[in-house]
Amino acid sequence: MIYEITDSTFNQEVADSNVPCVILFTAGWCTFCGDMVPRVENLSDKFDNTVKFCIVNSDEQRALRIAFAVAAVPYIVLIYKGMKIPLFDEIVTEKRLEERIICVLNGGETPTATPLKRL
Repeated sequence: MIYEITDSTFNQEVADSNVPCVILFTAGWCTFCGDMVPRVENLSDKFDNTVKFCIVNSDEQRALRIAFAVAAVPYIVLIYKGMKIPLFDEIVTEKRLEERIICVLNGGETPTATPLKRL
């Protein structure tokens, strides 16, 4: 299951979540984003309830686009232990995304992690 996140639901669905959250930022005009959605849906099934998968339409959710400094879509970020961890700002295979998520969750290096701020 993928949760659709808005500026008004972000705190409840992501910031207050008890599990890590992967957020896919998309835009209506982005054809590559459409290719990423089924990949993220498949991963949501694989990770079951251990990771929450979310989608944000960056055209419509201005506060989130600004808070996450989204410059290009698709943009994928992991929220884990109160940190924002950028994963990719390009289209990637499902396998590559899965490997990166597992790496971070298992203590892999996250040099670009920054503290998460509530909206």
